[in-house]
Amino acid sequence: MMTIVKEGTFGPAEAIILLAISSSARMFLTYPRSLVETAGSAAWLTPLGGLAVALAGVYVMSLVLKKNPDKSIVEITEEAWGPVIGTVFNLVTVTFFMAVSALFIREFTEALIIAALPRTPISVISIVFISIGLLGAYLGIEAMARSARLSYLYVLGGIAILLLALIPQWNIHNLFPLLGCGPLQVFGAGAYSTAAITEIILAAVLVQSMGGADKFSSIGYKAMLFGFGLLFALMLTLNLSINKEVAEEISLPFYRLSRSIYLGRFFQRIEAIFVIIWSIIGALKIALTLYGASVTLARTLKLPDYRPLIWPLGLAIFIFSFLPLDMPTAVRLDFEFLRPYALLPSYVIPLFVLAAFWLKGRGKRAGS
Repeated sequence: MMTIVKEGTFGPAEAIILLAISSSARMFLTYPRSLVETAGSAAWLTPLGGLAVALAGVYVMSLVLKKNPDKSIVEITEEAWGPVIGTVFNLVTVTFFMAVSALFIREFTEALIIAALPRTPISVISIVFISIGLLGAYLGIEAMARSARLSYLYVLGGIAILLLALIPQWNIHNLFPLLGCGPLQVFGAGAYSTAAITEIILAAVLVQSMGGADKFSSIGYKAMLFGFGLLFALMLTLNLSINKEVAEEISLPFYRLSRSIYLGRFFQRIEAIFVIIWSIIGALKIALTLYGASVTLARTLKLPDYRPLIWPLGLAIFIFSFLPLDMPTAVRLDFEFLRPYALLPSYVIPLFVLAAFWLKGRGKRAGS
């Protein structure tokens, strides 16, 4: 079987930072508002349930990858279910990565127009984002991992400034009632929503570049703790700073909060820092998902190199990003379609793969 061109390797620290920054991209769009609509004043508790589900997903995925430590989830899925069903499952993953990339391009573009570039045509901003994504995917995962390692201190520093500067606006009464819309909404629907992430299946596709199946569990657990820790801190700050009635009416809650920060006469318009961080994380997310789609499809088709697939997939993603009529439509597709769809490649398909290996093992034992 032909093997894909090696993209080099990177250390556990780079892998953890890359996955954690990628998982935090959703926080700077309309997603916090959706969590407040779901859980009310207890939206800050939803990451706890989501973290438990994500850690379980990492554990299941690690069991799958250990079935064949020299391969990624793409080859293992085909080995477990055969060339036909395995290919179908892998194409589900490709479609998922493309859907994530397309919706993120549209939401980031709309958000930038609202926040900083109201007179810029949407197509211009979209072209810039997809161009950065194409460049990142072409340079490869090692380049993106090194870039994430270099930029994460600035990203975390900007988030820390945002959180600390909002302390004067905190109101502890905004956290009551403590369980918000009820425990089922907080630890059911809210946890289900926050656990719908890209990074588990993405890490399984990149497992060989990250050091192999033996390091997957450690990297996955730490990345989930890091990413969900950021989500918890940001949602707690949002709930403390704005009551739920107001938060439900704001399209971009953290941009709105950043505009309210005043640190003195010479430190105003802090939202400029926020927009820069926002753009860095958004570009990295788009590049990662485009890379994940290209590599997964190349491995599925047994191609020796993923790079020829970047351009057609990038064009398809660019076109799909314009299919939603407006930002509310894109947000609704994200919350009602993409979130449930994310559970398939990250949680459901790995369970099916484990079930296939178990049935094959049982059949061999019965035959012997």
